[in-house]
Formats: sequence, structure tokens, C-alpha cells
Amino acid sequence: MTVSLKRTRGFVAIGLAIGLIVAACSNSSPVQNPLNPGGGNNGGGSNGGGSSSLVAGLSSNLDSLTSYQFSESMAGSSSGSQATPASTSSVVISGTVVNKPTRSISMNAYGVQYILVGTQAWTSYDAGNTWTSIDPTDASLTDLLPGKNYASWFDAYSTNFKVAGDESKNGVQCTHYKGDSSLGSLYQGITGVSASFQADLWVAKDGNYPVSGVYGFSAASGNQAGSFGYSFDVTHINDGSNQVTPPANVVPIPS
Repeated sequence: MTVSLKRTRGFVAIGLAIGLIVAACSNSSPVQNPLNPGGGNNGGGSNGGGSSSLVAGLSSNLDSLTSYQFSESMAGSSSGSQATPASTSSVVISGTVVNKPTRSISMNAYGVQYILVGTQAWTSYDAGNTWTSIDPTDASLTDLLPGKNYASWFDAYSTNFKVAGDESKNGVQCTHYKGDSSLGSLYQGITGVSASFQADLWVAKDGNYPVSGVYGFSAASGNQAGSFGYSFDVTHINDGSNQVTPPANVVPIPS
């Protein structure tokens, strides 16, 4: 018997929508799904329109790395005063991914820990004191990795990201992309209120994989304000310290 991850993710999805809904509470315009901003009919295409535009699909290049560490933050907040995209972190996911020689993942998501080593996987709800087996093929586990969220937030509007210059980010030489003003206008039109928008992405020049990004906005309506956004960082690329081992204290679940 194994434990499914879908129920846990469902509760988080409900909580993340609150910030956006409150910001638009005085307007009857339809609200875009905050967990999948590119899921509607307003996407920007699959590939960049020119050499200065972002090309979609770069997150798959993370699988070419030997290993890396990552962190993700999905923020949703509301208050009686103006907030900022990074002001409140509702969900933080962090972990280590080893692609070679054996696919392995160690991750903390929503306060729950997960380990995947080859064809076995486990989860712990008590800070690693005890572990139980889960289905290693459950797509919900890999959906928590930054590549999945990156596709939802950045690929859908790849043509709206333009080169801003070359910079070092997380110790990696990168091309810096910035989202153009049309993205901010899109969210202002959806919420019907004034919105402050930020969209930045850093892509490794060697390997063409995403290193860091932020995509978020804050909006105000009367005395109400809300913020929503997603950010991620990829660090410790191909570092020898990136190790994932099976847990020792696994408790069998009665069948």
C-alpha cells in the first residue's frame, strides 16, 4: 500500500488562490487560474519570435545536469494595505535532484518530506522521524520540481521575455531576461485594478537551463490589496555534496 500526493497538493492550490481573489474582490471580471497562468487562451506562443526573445522548453535542460539543489516559493497574500509580490510566502519547496548515475530526489514540500531513489520512494510527515513508502511513478512527485512550475509561469509567455543583458546569478554566468510591459497590462486587465508586476529570468549561458526567476504581481482595490507570484532558484550545480540516500526508519503500512 502506498500514499498518494494529490490530496496534499489540492489543499495548497486552494490556499494560493486566495490572494488573487481578494485583490479582485470589487470587480466581476473573470480571474485567471493563478496556478497555471498560461493555461487559458492568452499564451504567447511556444518559441521566441527573434534572437532576443526567450525560447520555451528550457527547463528540460535541468535533466542534463548531473545534480543540483533548488528552492521555489509560491506567494499568496491579502491585506488592508498594498503588498508586494514577494511579501508573503505561502508555499516553499526545496530539495536536491541527482540525475546521474541514479535518478534520486530529496525534497521538502508543504512541510512534508519526500525521497526518491531509483525505483523506490518514501514520504515523512514528522520531520524525518518515520517514513512510509509511496508510489515512485506518481507524477505528483515530479510535478513539484521547478521544471513543472517553470513551464506554467514562463514558457506560456516566452515571446514576452526579452534579453536585458548578461549577469552572474547563483554563481552561474547567465543571460538575464525581463518580461515586457504587455505582461503587466495583461494582469491589470484581468483583475480590473492597478497592479505592480515583476517578471525576471536568468538562464545559464553554458547549458541553457533556468537558474533563477521571479514572476509575480501585487494589486490593490480600495482598502484591499493582494499579492501573488512564483520564484525559484537553482544552486549547487553538479556539486559533489549533492547526495540522496534511502531513509533507514521506514514503517510499513498495513495492507
